[in-house]
Amino acid sequence: MTERRYATVAALAGAALFVVCSLFAQGGPLAHGSYGDVYEYHRYEQHMRAGLWPYRDFFDEYPPFAQPLFYLVGLLPGSYAHAWRWSMVVLGAGSLVLLMATLASIGASRRRIAIAAATVGVTPLLLGQSVFDEFDFWPAFLAAAALLAFVRRREAVAYVLLALAVSAKTYPLVFLPPALMATWERGGRDLVKRGLAWFVGALVLAHLPFAIAGPGGLRFSYWVQLKRGLEVESLAAGALLVLDRLGLYHVHLRSAPPGQTEVAGGLAQGLAAVTTLVSLAALVLVWVLYWRRRSQPMVLAWAASVVAFVAFAKSFSPQYVDWLVPLVPAAGALASGLLLVIARLTYSELQRFLHTPGFRTPHYNHVLTWWVVSRDLLMVVLYVVLVRLLRRSPARSSP
Repeated sequence: MTERRYATVAALAGAALFVVCSLFAQGGPLAHGSYGDVYEYHRYEQHMRAGLWPYRDFFDEYPPFAQPLFYLVGLLPGSYAHAWRWSMVVLGAGSLVLLMATLASIGASRRRIAIAAATVGVTPLLLGQSVFDEFDFWPAFLAAAALLAFVRRREAVAYVLLALAVSAKTYPLVFLPPALMATWERGGRDLVKRGLAWFVGALVLAHLPFAIAGPGGLRFSYWVQLKRGLEVESLAAGALLVLDRLGLYHVHLRSAPPGQTEVAGGLAQGLAAVTTLVSLAALVLVWVLYWRRRSQPMVLAWAASVVAFVAFAKSFSPQYVDWLVPLVPAAGALASGLLLVIARLTYSELQRFLHTPGFRTPHYNHVLTWWVVSRDLLMVVLYVVLVRLLRRSPARSSP
């Protein structure tokens, strides 16, 4: 069997495994209940179907390129919730196929391809409803498609896809610096300028209709996301919760838009600012290592970038783990194993979060605190593993 055929078989087998695991997963496409934001997506879709514009005629907290997904799912047969979940299954399986194509393109070993396919394939069972009741596999799919285009040196397509991913959810912006580094290595300043032109142009076009129709609403939507405080599931908040359990600090929680629970108080505000700086420093370290030691493929830099962004940020919702799924397994067995444990801890934490009476009050479940802290610390371990892989790379070569 040729290497290309092996990768194709692995992609098909992994995608089939992803679909089968989705059918048996908590909150999967065969489930009847719904916990997440699907009702909100459906409400947006109904408004748009009635001729109303997001940001102008109704508040919409999500970026512009999420809106086509919300609308198109409503055109599918069946109830909106079931159509939505099946759409996430398709996007998740598609992300797996894109990852397999990326690994085949960079000449990854059969063992690495098989591990990645199996890891992504079983994630629905481990993550549960955060896969199906959120829209995060949409930007993850677009980012995986952009990565494949970069690896195959289709610069224009890659930058357009990356811009669309950023327009769907802003986190893929962390992939832009390593992408520009690779482009510089391939074609110098002129190619970088063309790539940035494609990126900025696609970004502007994705925002333009909504910016014209409702500039204030669009600006406010982004502001709601930027002004978030220290979310209770973040690493820094977990440290405060541990201090609270030890009787060294009193944690006060509050509900805050857009539907999250934050740690209140001056110390929490200060930590929110500090964690933002730490997250940026962690990202810069990844980018510097990628620039200095280029023998590792771009996929490792992208995986390390998204892990850095999530692990140290002031906000860490369960669906953020979806962003890691089409990238981290490419880094090998250890990173894949850590991702699986993180996924399961996230699922357990989410279940306890949803079933803890009064979880939006100043009282926080004791067991839940340790689930959150354990998951967040493992994210730091995963970041260290990926950074070490980057550091072990020899001197620069073509990405």
